[in-house]
Amino acid sequence: MKPATVIKRDGSAVPYEAGRIARAIARALHAVGVRDEGLSDELSLVVEEHLARVAERPAVGLEEIQDAVVHVLQESGHYEVALAYARYRDARERARRQRRARGDRQVPVHLEILDADGRPRQWQAEWLLERIAHRHGLHGVQAIDVLAAVEDQLAQCPTTSLPLPLIDSLVEASLVRLGLDASASGHGDARVPRAELQAALGASDGLAALVAAGRAAFRQDAALAALPPAVLKLWSRGRLWVDGLDDPLRGAQLTAVIEQTGNPWQVIAQAASVAIDGVAAWRRVRVVLPPSILGHLERGATQLHEPIAAVGRIAQVLLYCDGRTPLVEHWPFAGSQVGLAVYNDDFLLARQLAERGLPLLSGAQYARGGWRHRVGVEIALNAQGLEGEWSQLDVLAMGAATATAARLTRLPEALRGADLRFAIYGLAAASPSADYLERQVEQEGQRQGLAFSRASNLPAEACAHLGRLLEG
Repeated sequence: MKPATVIKRDGSAVPYEAGRIARAIARALHAVGVRDEGLSDELSLVVEEHLARVAERPAVGLEEIQDAVVHVLQESGHYEVALAYARYRDARERARRQRRARGDRQVPVHLEILDADGRPRQWQAEWLLERIAHRHGLHGVQAIDVLAAVEDQLAQCPTTSLPLPLIDSLVEASLVRLGLDASASGHGDARVPRAELQAALGASDGLAALVAAGRAAFRQDAALAALPPAVLKLWSRGRLWVDGLDDPLRGAQLTAVIEQTGNPWQVIAQAASVAIDGVAAWRRVRVVLPPSILGHLERGATQLHEPIAAVGRIAQVLLYCDGRTPLVEHWPFAGSQVGLAVYNDDFLLARQLAERGLPLLSGAQYARGGWRHRVGVEIALNAQGLEGEWSQLDVLAMGAATATAARLTRLPEALRGADLRFAIYGLAAASPSADYLERQVEQEGQRQGLAFSRASNLPAEACAHLGRLLEG
């Protein structure tokens, strides 16, 4: 439909004029040194034809016209001119937002907000003030200050479309900047990590998975709120990791070596029983099957594949291996938590399993039937860059002990006698700083009645958390 009216940013309507478009294109041509000689007039007519094809109504917005200009310039091969026009457009929008942020309330901001249902709404200061009042209970001068802080942040970018959750995030960030932390934490959204939402949406039972992800987010939020501010600061900066924040009412880890028996079906049944009982109390359960099971599998006992994989769906299953095994080359347990346990560290085997994403445990205790290991709390400390920084190492040690004590209060009584383990990341082994930090953690633990033991390996979850960029 041929355009007849232009809707300006303030909502007023003016007649459509091809000459105004031609003059804007001429400025862009001039900016990149392109000779005009009527080219701007010709391109403005092409823009009008393009709008006539794509417009659904005779009244078009300024942004629609500008989008059409960029499209026509690109399609006609004038890429540098299109870039110059886009830069000019962004600069104008940024200047408008900066003027508004400085207090010129008459300057309209072109910004489209996408509601939760996908419908767009134009930016209106009154709308955001109402939302701040509804969500955070702020009115009057406080609400206006938050609005000004949000618009000041928007002035730094030329984006023309933002989803509603990002606007809410800008509001919460502004509340913190203005010292209104209580309002931000008390009324802000509990957010679920995007990766968990994507996994939930792709699950066979998507609704149940989404509900589980939401419950985990609320549990973690409650657990974080229970930590002292000093500990929370260490956690948020990637200095400290505490196991079990996603499910604070359950234990950390149970490892059990299944008794040696001659019948493989009895071994697997015992492993299933340990796994089922364990997951009711412990956050993670690992069961180690005796060497006889691996022997049956190497001899082609395919009937054992599904029972072992079934146990692997509720707990981590490790097949004890006294050396190399050809089973790794044709692993029959894809998609399950099934790996290997060995007596001694084997670098080549570890690399082989890592390439296939399979778990590996090593240690003499995994060769003994009936061996049990219970870990109530696992702590990981990131001391990267703190070599010789004794006062900061003291803070880290105190944070570890305090976080462990807080974590223990949320464990069921039956699990509180389990081991307390900590691992250190970022310091050279046996260095003076590493030895000092280890002593400090143990001494801080003793002051609070906690007996810590040093772990040699970091859990995968700890590695992911401590890998965050450190602040200041």
